[in-house]
Amino acid sequence: MKRLAQIVALSVAFVMILGVQAMAKTVTITYWHGFTGPDMPYMQQLIKKFNETHPGIVVKAQAIPWGNLFQQLQPVVAAGRAPDVVAVNEDVITGFSARGALTELTPAMLKSAGIDKSRFYPVLWNTAVYKGKVYGVPIHSVALVEYYNKKLLDAAGVDPTKLQNREQFLAALQKLTIDKNGKHANEPGFDPDNVVQWGTMIPLPWMGGSIYYSMLLQNGGAMLNADGTKAVFNSPQAVEALQFLVDLIYKYHVSPANVTEDGSIAAFRQGKEAFVFNGVWRYEDFKGQQGLDFGVAPFPRLGTREDAAWGGSSYLALPRQRSVDAARQKAALAFVNWMTEPAQDLYWTGAGSLPTQPVVAKDASFEGKPMKPVFAGLQYVHPFSGFPWVAQVRAALDEAVGNALLKKETPKSALDAGVSEANKQIADAMANQ
Repeated sequence: MKRLAQIVALSVAFVMILGVQAMAKTVTITYWHGFTGPDMPYMQQLIKKFNETHPGIVVKAQAIPWGNLFQQLQPVVAAGRAPDVVAVNEDVITGFSARGALTELTPAMLKSAGIDKSRFYPVLWNTAVYKGKVYGVPIHSVALVEYYNKKLLDAAGVDPTKLQNREQFLAALQKLTIDKNGKHANEPGFDPDNVVQWGTMIPLPWMGGSIYYSMLLQNGGAMLNADGTKAVFNSPQAVEALQFLVDLIYKYHVSPANVTEDGSIAAFRQGKEAFVFNGVWRYEDFKGQQGLDFGVAPFPRLGTREDAAWGGSSYLALPRQRSVDAARQKAALAFVNWMTEPAQDLYWTGAGSLPTQPVVAKDASFEGKPMKPVFAGLQYVHPFSGFPWVAQVRAALDEAVGNALLKKETPKSALDAGVSEANKQIADAMANQ
């Protein structure tokens, strides 16, 4: 009996030792993200699955509204209390990288984690590259797209798949803009003051700026010079793009003046606007509108040279740590790799993201789905990023576009003023780095 008790005691001790060893091998990492809307359940499910399939790692996530997260990140890095992994968006990642808030993902780190840049769309990957160094891995993508009212286009005899250039698209917009007497925008006697159906609308301020940015790229223009220190969005290509948008309103009369984004969305839902340019996130809004039969396509080529569209994106990054814990960093990289693998990217599209990888865009599950046509344009999506002063430049751009669309200034003078303001902001930002 005494021997049996000894055996039991030894067994209990052995189990306890194994338990302690197992606990010692478990690495807990923290993860901050801003996916707090309808996408949050998807993110929670992904984290749950990772924890279930990686017994040596525990991810503890904290969902923080994007604005609050971005305000808190730099201070917690400075205080040595940064999370192990953070999700950041395209408009802030370069700024955080330049200010030293993020850890460079070296080629050795990426290779050890199995993260291969070739699986992502190049433009998305390169958005997280600053001065030749990688600071994030794409997890989320959105884009400016075209929605069209099938009923209105059918009535006008317009096939959206045949609109391949500016001239064809403008002709369609003119056929789809109708006044109260039934006359079209390209017909004699058309009354632009009494329009009952619009071809499209160019909303102010932010969406109009995104449409303009897309056309600027389509014309072969650029926001900044090669080293990202000077705004150049008043080039001839830039002026030509803005002039065309102004002409849509005041020359061709296919868009009203001074319309808000909400006004445009309401008109489309009511069947009073044939084409609307907005983000992929609007799909769910339109899908629930009774009686609205619509299609989705990549943003059209309204420019003169090539396909391009504004895009937004999110990245998983490693905040800089005061002292690096090798085990936690390895676990963090494993988490980043798993979260951005094709299987997880496919699941994440259910939350409203576009695929970040061509192999996912080709998945058979998308066949016949309304958003499938958009995938053809994913390689041409360009996030408004790549320099640390995105917010300052974007504000100056939106104001310039708005002033031109409201006819407060000519496109050239508005863009000249916008570039001047942007360069002042850039100089101030550079002085404070």
